[in-house]
Amino acid sequence: MLGQRPITTIKVFDAEVLAAEGVALSPVIDLREINQNNNFSLEYTSVGTGTLEIKYLVCSTKGGTYLDTGTALGTTLAAGSDLIAFASGEPFLAPFMKIRIEEDGDANGITVTARLNVQ
Repeated sequence: MLGQRPITTIKVFDAEVLAAEGVALSPVIDLREINQNNNFSLEYTSVGTGTLEIKYLVCSTKGGTYLDTGTALGTTLAAGSDLIAFASGEPFLAPFMKIRIEEDGDANGITVTARLNVQ
């Protein structure tokens, strides 16, 4: 539509298997050209009996140290599918991002597929 910016969808995890208490980081997401309106959402599907926590990390340089903002997009997420909208004012302004997933149930594994939507 005229005057609207397109939405970019990036697959950040593709059937990523997390053991109990396992952690995985997405590849670097370069936001410099795709983040125009600061609108973000994350769509995920998970299978297994574990629970999931999803966070985002940001950095001002591609190869730098990515900072945990302390903001969980979702915690103790059971197996299933959902679309999580970022809160107003999130994510913190930065040119580079990674998505962090963790099995936070301490007992069982989980398999995760996730896509980040950016406008």
